[in-house]
Amino acid sequence: MQYRIVKRLGSGGFGNVYQAKGSDGNTYAMKLLKSVDMINKRRFEREIKIMATLNHPNVVKIYEWNLGGDPPDFSPWYVMEYLSGGSLREDMDEKFRDRYVYQRNRSINSIILPICNALAQAHSLSIYHRDLKPDNIMYIDRDRSTIKITDWGLGRDINRKSLMLTAEIGHVGGDPGYCAPEQWFSNENLVDGRADIFSLGVIWYELMTGSRPARYDNRMARPAIEPPSKFHTSISAPMDRLILNMLSLYQEERPKSVWELMSEIESRPDASYYN
Repeated sequence: MQYRIVKRLGSGGFGNVYQAKGSDGNTYAMKLLKSVDMINKRRFEREIKIMATLNHPNVVKIYEWNLGGDPPDFSPWYVMEYLSGGSLREDMDEKFRDRYVYQRNRSINSIILPICNALAQAHSLSIYHRDLKPDNIMYIDRDRSTIKITDWGLGRDINRKSLMLTAEIGHVGGDPGYCAPEQWFSNENLVDGRADIFSLGVIWYELMTGSRPARYDNRMARPAIEPPSKFHTSISAPMDRLILNMLSLYQEERPKSVWELMSEIESRPDASYYN
């Protein structure tokens, strides 16, 4: 199929994303690699393979790709579904502009649990996202009722060890405001699904309170994080503990898996009582 670029939608760490019109009349999103160096090209290839492996309603769909690129610049590209609802970051910025904090049922049922479900499939295939943040959570349309996880370029498929990049050992990237401490201060082989749980904890905390928790610092044993109930007294102590456990600096203190996390969320006494 032929594609005509309509406009640029955004720019990531190693790719630009454009709105494109296909020769079939449908609208798509096209991602083009910015710099065709070895590391970026291999990251781009890894992102394509991960997205092609996953098949989940809360993961962006990929349709077509060309790692060789097209003339005249031969930049590698891939085509994915077009998500017109904007990012969770944009949505949060709009909501918090007037000091509005999300209703908790929407946070859990429309955002947190769908992300958990998508991660459950990925983790079952030994794929970890490693760059979860509101910018990478997109709404499919302006109703903003359904989300999809995008930007798997820093993802890791431990079944494809040949795709692990030497330059990432000990420093796997990601937004320092959202990624787990072990992604920055530990060996790559120690990073597992609990890193995604940490990132999701930051997103959930921000949704509940309107601000991110205190950032970790390798000079501090443990940052002081105020429980979400300080901002909303209707949040129960068990829910406080769950979110704070997700944000632990220590992997062993977080939920052991995304399945355990979902069970914990759904068993909370305040999991269905939201104003």
